[in-house]
Amino acid sequence: MESLIQNKQRHRRLFFDQIKAIMITLVIASHTVLLASLSSKGVGQLIKDAPLFEGFNLWFVWVCNTFFMNILFLISGYLLPQSIQKQGLKQFVKNRLIRLGIPLSLSIILINNILPIGGLLVPDSPAFDQVFTSLPLNRIGPQWFLLVLIIFNAMYCLWAWLRNTKFSINQNTPVPGWRSWLISAVILGIIEMGMSHFSNLWINLKETNLDGLGYQGMHLFTYGFLFAVGCKSASHRWLERINQRFAYSWFQASLLISLTFLAVMVATILMGNNSYFLQQAWPILSAFIPFVGWGYIAIFLTWTQHHEHIGGAWLAEAGRDGFGAYLIHMPVLYGCFMPLYLSGVTNIWILGPSATILAIVLSFWGSHQLRNIPAIRRII
Repeated sequence: MESLIQNKQRHRRLFFDQIKAIMITLVIASHTVLLASLSSKGVGQLIKDAPLFEGFNLWFVWVCNTFFMNILFLISGYLLPQSIQKQGLKQFVKNRLIRLGIPLSLSIILINNILPIGGLLVPDSPAFDQVFTSLPLNRIGPQWFLLVLIIFNAMYCLWAWLRNTKFSINQNTPVPGWRSWLISAVILGIIEMGMSHFSNLWINLKETNLDGLGYQGMHLFTYGFLFAVGCKSASHRWLERINQRFAYSWFQASLLISLTFLAVMVATILMGNNSYFLQQAWPILSAFIPFVGWGYIAIFLTWTQHHEHIGGAWLAEAGRDGFGAYLIHMPVLYGCFMPLYLSGVTNIWILGPSATILAIVLSFWGSHQLRNIPAIRRII
């Protein structure tokens, strides 16, 4: 029996790490064109001159945005209660401050300032055509994820301390059914639409030190909900008990909506009405983010559990390198994109995918090398 439990725990770590690797890969891919267009007017013009590419990239980012950060928060919450039980609350808080606080501080001070410093030192170089006019030493950038995760962890730790109960597993509680999934998707969809389109808060945040939250803050309620669901699911093993048929059915609906959005977008681009379409449709697309995301989350959780042999240990190892890859991927992306652009690769359909693939490989490879250093391994 003990051997069976250990095998299940290893299995659980394996497929969760595999999912992390896939999600971080998609995060890097979704940031490629955004970073390049913000950093260089020349690249930005290349994208504007290729409306089909711009539209496809927008669609790709929208689809990814429905699930990749959502599932990372869900898994983070899922692993939290057992970690506290294993380490003890005080030791967990100490370790979490090291694992999240130090990377957040170093990223804000060092990593996030590599490109702005280059723009200041070489202001006439097309490689550093920055939009920043001063050194943003405390811009949070993509490390908004760490800040929000610290806040969520602190809230759960406070709740666990006040409640003072031990973690235990009870699989008799059934997995929430389709009504719970649908109700949560509708409520959160309404909140997403309101947060995105009836408030200037997030637009204004993009010009502040919390710029990363300006791009992702409208999803905070969804992130918080899924983190809480993850914490609740841990004691009932809900994420490992999702019905496959249910997951595939919801995934089919999510895929249908995603492909319909793509088809309509391509049609409006060809007719020259893309801007008008996006202006009218974006509030509706925001409302559909949770509904579409639930399908992708469900299929990733069920499919990876039953097909973990396809990715195997190497994909799980990449998942363990994923945190470091996330931390360093922005300067790596830029370092892959701009040399190709400056060397004469100006076809965005070649430039974009080539830089993306190269950056993904180098980000994970660089993280793996850093994690071979014991002191750094404690942090990432």
